[in-house]
Amino acid sequence: MNRFEPRPTLRNGHWMTLYSWGNPRYFPSLPPPTRRYFDVAIDARVAADCHWQARPWQHPTLLALHGLNGSSEAHYMKGLAAKAFARGMNVLRLNQRNCGDTEHLSSGLFHSGLTADAAYVIHELIAIDGLPAIGVAGYSLGGNLALKLAGEYGAYAPKALVGVAAVSPIIEIGECTRALERRENVLYQWNFVKDLKRRMRRKEQCQPRTVLTESSALRSNRPGWHCSLRRIRRFRSFTKFH
Repeated sequence: MNRFEPRPTLRNGHWMTLYSWGNPRYFPSLPPPTRRYFDVAIDARVAADCHWQARPWQHPTLLALHGLNGSSEAHYMKGLAAKAFARGMNVLRLNQRNCGDTEHLSSGLFHSGLTADAAYVIHELIAIDGLPAIGVAGYSLGGNLALKLAGEYGAYAPKALVGVAAVSPIIEIGECTRALERRENVLYQWNFVKDLKRRMRRKEQCQPRTVLTESSALRSNRPGWHCSLRRIRRFRSFTKFH
């Protein structure tokens, strides 16, 4: 592999992150996706943005898994899809439960241990679509999910599952949380918490019984759930609250 050499003006990790955020990439060669839904459980449905080759059953397929607070619209998901599609692969950019504004489709909440949804999608692609070769690539929290899925399959993985890749997986959540709480990372923590609170509010509007069941504040019948949510400033506090 070629060694990555950043631009001289972007050798600082913060500058590199902010530059990529402020200068979104575009992928004109990637065709518009088709939306497909998978009924992964009795009370849960997930949506995938799919890019199919002309004869899908004759091409390998890549299943892409996004990270925390991400969705199929994340720039890294589209970048991966553009590269894979250009190399002759079908690509499915999967939205995890409640991600990509799909809170109304599922009663439960997404977490990094929820491998059953990805496994169901893989099973349907093999059994229904007859796809001969499937690879999985996950980013960050999606990388954790991809590795956990591979471990659960073990020696009994479907023959069509030919590979699993994880990009910057969160190996130790405690260490990652402490790193996020460093003073120099305050902007990233603020962004994570803001988006998490937005998702909880949207979930409460679409599926109030889910929030009633899974939120510790409401489970103990304490009043002022929305006030408690507004007071949260740190990622660690959010996890304790939830």
